[in-house]
Amino acid sequence: MPTLDKKIAFLKNVGVIHEDEIDITETALVLASLDRPGVSMQKYHHHLDTLKLNIARDGHNADTAKERAKVLTNVMYNLYEYKGDENFYDDLQNINLMSVIDRRLGLPISLGILYIHAALSQGWNVEGVNFPAHFLIRIYGKNDQVILDPFHNGKILNAFDLRKLVVTISGGNQNLEQRHHAQLGSREILVRLLNNIKIRCLNVSDFDLAINALQRTIYIDPGNVTHKFELGMLQVHTERVEKGKKNLLNCLDLLDTNINGKNENMKKHILGTLKEIRSYKKQNVFELINGDIDKGN
Repeated sequence: MPTLDKKIAFLKNVGVIHEDEIDITETALVLASLDRPGVSMQKYHHHLDTLKLNIARDGHNADTAKERAKVLTNVMYNLYEYKGDENFYDDLQNINLMSVIDRRLGLPISLGILYIHAALSQGWNVEGVNFPAHFLIRIYGKNDQVILDPFHNGKILNAFDLRKLVVTISGGNQNLEQRHHAQLGSREILVRLLNNIKIRCLNVSDFDLAINALQRTIYIDPGNVTHKFELGMLQVHTERVEKGKKNLLNCLDLLDTNINGKNENMKKHILGTLKEIRSYKKQNVFELINGDIDKGN
């Protein structure tokens, strides 16, 4: 069983390797194992190998995208009964890949990672889709492609379905746009997985878990200054002032080498926060108390 140090070293390595080298499923398992210390990963590796064998058995002649999508649905939903947790959607177990495998329930993003693993195990071309607030995957055949929804039993979605889904999710405030069809890379998928933890924890004021999620995000995506900015601001907000100040000062150094409109706004927030820290910093109590005392020679 890997030690905590080895797990963190693994995640930091993910942060420096090329996008194409990232093992998205193994990384998601390592992230999950951080919250389930002492639980062996062997069972979960075995399950992933079993998924591969089942997909190979049913999909060896699948050439079109629809055929491959059907194989994925048959194995993932009909055989193993993976489905979206409609009843307890915000339960953090739905994000932890080990728990998702145990319960066969998850969020779109965690179920999507398992679908991606199953497709990649056969050498099929598959990718995440940058759909807002509901992760989808795209699978390619030799001459075609389809988008499917792991949360809803691997259903294939056509253009009408996608328009309906984006309207439902946005409450009618958004239309389907080209960017919603864009590919989401492996690193971006893992960041999105951790964002699901971060936002849910912030919503219930569980700042410790939100900070943990941000620290893990920095491991796997160290080049994105936004994560360190959010971590620093959250640390200051939760009275971890020195750690927050250190991260925010580090952000300023990074921003100085890459200033754009978004980063300029971030820089203003950081400078304002650092100014407030100086203004409200507690004085040394010994500097406020006066009076003569006897002293030795």
